[in-house]
Amino acid sequence: MSIERSWINWYYFDAEAGGIGLQFEEVVKTRRTVRKFAHKPVTDRILAKIVEMALHAPSSMNGQPWRFVIVRNRDTLRKLVELKNHFCPPEKQEFRADFILESPVVIFTCVERARSYDRGIENGILATANILLAARNEGLSGVYMSAYRLDKPEVARSIRDLLGIPPDFDPITIVPLGYPGEDPPEKTIPFHQDVISHESF
Repeated sequence: MSIERSWINWYYFDAEAGGIGLQFEEVVKTRRTVRKFAHKPVTDRILAKIVEMALHAPSSMNGQPWRFVIVRNRDTLRKLVELKNHFCPPEKQEFRADFILESPVVIFTCVERARSYDRGIENGILATANILLAARNEGLSGVYMSAYRLDKPEVARSIRDLLGIPPDFDPITIVPLGYPGEDPPEKTIPFHQDVISHESF
């Protein structure tokens, strides 16, 4: 495969794939949560690349329990918005789910209970982390949202009903994705010496 690379601001252009890529460090450092999206569709080809990266996530006992539901249907997403807003806790009212309708596509990460070995939430979150990083590598942004709460099983039950998810699968996360329609602010992170201890806490 011939790849023409122009190393400008850590980006390179992949002539054959027709996309951009980033060095891993820049993918991690420049990933941001975005709730405003450009009116530009996300192709099935890009979504397939993103999901492929999710399949490489670690999982308990290598169970690889994932199933991914990709939703573009506006009626389904409107019902999702209503559902998420209904279950939105008081302390998160400023982060209501209405913005989902701006996103061109939403990926739901589900896990099969039997192949999760009592680590379904962790398995789903690990795959979702890869989705967010892979999306950034493709020039997209997204939002991490929970589909599963231990203290409110009706959240997962409602999403299961909405998407026709079998009873032996649990929805874990929801990721609205799209090309960013806003410039997110710089992210401030703590100094290493404030978060790292050696040998003991």
